[in-house]
Amino acid sequence: MPAIDAVKAHYDALARRDLNAALDVIGDDAIWEFTGPPEIPFAGRWIGRGGAREFFERISSTVEVKEFKVACMIADGDTVAVFGSERFLVKCNGKEWAVDWVQVHEVRDGRIVRFREYTDTAAIAEAYA
Repeated sequence: MPAIDAVKAHYDALARRDLNAALDVIGDDAIWEFTGPPEIPFAGRWIGRGGAREFFERISSTVEVKEFKVACMIADGDTVAVFGSERFLVKCNGKEWAVDWVQVHEVRDGRIVRFREYTDTAAIAEAYA
C-alpha cells in the first residue's frame, strides 16, 4: 500500500470516529509525538499502537471536536505531510482553540511508524488553563 493511502485510511477512520480502524494502520512499534507543555494532557511521546490509542483517548476525554479539516496531503516516498486546521472545545472549562497544523507521518510496509505534529501549542495550552 502506498504511504499516502495508509495515511488517508487513518484520517478516513478518524473522520468516521472509528478508533480501531484508525489504529489498524499504525505499526506495533510506532513513535507518536506531540511536543508541547505539560498543560496539554496529550502532549508527549507515545510508543506503539497502544501508545497511539492512549494519545487519542486523552484527546477525546478532554475535548470536543468542533472542526477538524484536512486541507491537503503531500507525499514524498514514505513520508506524508498533512496540512489542516482544527477547532476544539475543552470540556472542563468551555474554552476553545483554533489552530492550523502540519502532521508528518512516516510509513513502512503500509503502516504509520512515526507521527509528529507541528502547531501552535501555546494556543492549545492557553485553552486548558
